[in-house]
This record gives sequence, C-alpha cells and structure tokens, in this order.
Amino acid sequence: MRSLIVALALPLAACGGAGDGLSSAGSSAATGGASGTTGIALPPPAGSTATQANMFDVTAATKFDAVSAMHSLSVSATKSELYQGNASTADSPAGSISYDPRDGIFVMTLADAKADITRNITFQDPGHRTTADSGRVEPQVPLLAGFNYLSVLDGETPLTFFYQRPNSVGSFVSLAGFERNEKRADGSSTSEQGVLVFGTRTPLFQTPTKGTARFDGQFLATIMAQRDDFSERAQQWLAGSSAVDVDFASRKVALTLSGTVGQTFIQNGPVANTALSVPAGSTFNATGTASWGTFSNAFSGKFAAASFTTDGKVTPVDFTSVSAGTSTAGASSIDGAFYGPDAKNVGGNFRIVGGIPNQRVDILGGFTGTKK
Repeated sequence: MRSLIVALALPLAACGGAGDGLSSAGSSAATGGASGTTGIALPPPAGSTATQANMFDVTAATKFDAVSAMHSLSVSATKSELYQGNASTADSPAGSISYDPRDGIFVMTLADAKADITRNITFQDPGHRTTADSGRVEPQVPLLAGFNYLSVLDGETPLTFFYQRPNSVGSFVSLAGFERNEKRADGSSTSEQGVLVFGTRTPLFQTPTKGTARFDGQFLATIMAQRDDFSERAQQWLAGSSAVDVDFASRKVALTLSGTVGQTFIQNGPVANTALSVPAGSTFNATGTASWGTFSNAFSGKFAAASFTTDGKVTPVDFTSVSAGTSTAGASSIDGAFYGPDAKNVGGNFRIVGGIPNQRVDILGGFTGTKK
C-alpha cells in the first residue's frame, strides 16, 4: 500500500554531472576491499565541517559516490528480451549524487555498462518536487514514509528519483531508488530500476578497531522475476528493515533483512497475484556475512540464506552456484562501507540471483543503518 509522503525537509534539485568545483564525499578512504590491498586514508571532504549535522550540511558543492544495484530490461517489437543487471562495489561505484547547497540542486549520474544504464539527470525544486497524490509518480514506484520524491521527463520518458532524507542528527548515508519506463511507438520498451546508497564515507583512520556495534535501518530492493515457462518478466519492489551487527576487532559484518513484497508490474501495468509464485504481501527474510581487510573499511561477502513466506508457507531461494549435477545458476553478494564521523552509519548493496519453484528471481537492493 502506498504511504503518505511527508513534506520535503530540504531544498532539492539535481544538476548537470560531476563537474569542476565538486568536493568528493563518497570516495573511499582507502583503495582496496576485503582482499586487503593497501591504500591511503583521505581527509574529510572540502565542503564538510567538523560540526556538520548530516551529509547535506555542507558549505560547497559536493559529490557523493553511489553504491548502486540496478537492472534494465529491453523488449523488442517482436517481444525478444535483453535483461542486464549489476551490483557495484563500495570501492568501485557506478554512479554519483551531487548536491549544491548554494542553489539547492541535485544531480543523479549513473554509468554501469553491466546493467546497460547511463543517465545524467538534473532535479530542481520546487519544479520537480512531487507527492503521493500528485499523479506524477509512476504507478509501480513504492511510496515510502521518510523519503523525498522528484519526477522529471528524461527526453519524453518520465523518471522518478526518491531518496531517504536525513531525519536526524548524524545521518551521513541515504538510501535511494529510481524508476524509468519507456514505451515506443513500434511496441518496443525499456525499463530501468535500481537502488542507490550514497553518503559521506568514514575515513579509514576514524574506523574503530575494537568493540562491537549494532546498526538498525532500512533496505530497499527491486525484484526481476521470470516464470519457468519463460513468459514475460515482471518487476516488484521490496522494502523493509535492516540490522547490521559489526565486530570491529575481527572486521566482520552480519546482515539481516526483513521486508514485504510490493505489487507486481510490467511496464507500469499491474499483474494479478494469482499469476505469481511470490504475490504482493509476501514477506522476505535474508541473512549474510561480510568482512573487510586491514587497509580498507569497505566490506564484501555473501548470503547464507534467503526466503519468501506466503500464507504461512516458507519458500527458500536457491542461489547455489553452478556445479555438477544441479540445474541452479545462482549467486549472491553483499558490499558496503561505513559512513559519517567515527562510523556513525553503515550502508551498502546486495544481490541474490536464484530460483524458487516455477520462478527465477534476481533481487538487487541496498541497505542503510545508524549505530544504536
């Protein structure tokens, strides 16, 4: 069910791309990931201040690297399909969000060849601001409390961008999503959806080296589903809560996700629940682990289990890797980093590719959390 959108708390917009004069707030504090390759800790971005209240409380135009998980589906006039998806890593982001406090302008820049998505979109408040009852948000976009929504025309095609606004002091990471569905006169179409996590990365020297912490937050994902009869693919949004338990001494992360599946659509057209293995209202649960190396605070890992529950029946997602004697071609990944001074926040993306009875699924999403 669509939630009522709370009024915008910040002036919004997006501007041109990562042009000159932007200070980087999303760059990794050190190169390398869980493999332990060496790197150099970077100082806080030029636009930040020692007492800034949240990630947007900057004094200069700032670019935040975006850890993305997104996919595209192109359908020809003869109904041939090309599906492409990818989840980037914290140290190799495939996009950015730029914010200029002087003009209140945002820009979403996406460049992911594996997902076949390249966008550079400007958002300007109040012209692009929208609300739940405006009619400007595409039907299949999830409307979530605590998120800001902006809608523009990308050429002649509507594009909706929505992001989690900083709702408290100490919010240095944001969860965001976007939706673009293009229909052409010859009957062909292209759909693009994805989740972005962006914010002010914690410098390596500010990452704790001992103790444990619990980060509670939210997650957002988009599911591309295909039945075993290879009928047309459908798309669903999935949202819920995340819990991240971190042991800084051993550099280990445990991720737990719990959420609810939204309405299913094909090019903004609703699909009846009776045609689905995972209908709207089903719950989703997943657990996984990750770790990071000595000279990095970007972690990576994979899931141990994932499942959907419908009417009390639990259906595990089989994401076993390709191996002899099995028909499954599955995979999973978790990638993330710490955000804010002294690792106040955590954020990252994830992917689960697998199967359930009568259906294949590709789940691409992101999560954020605040230290308790």
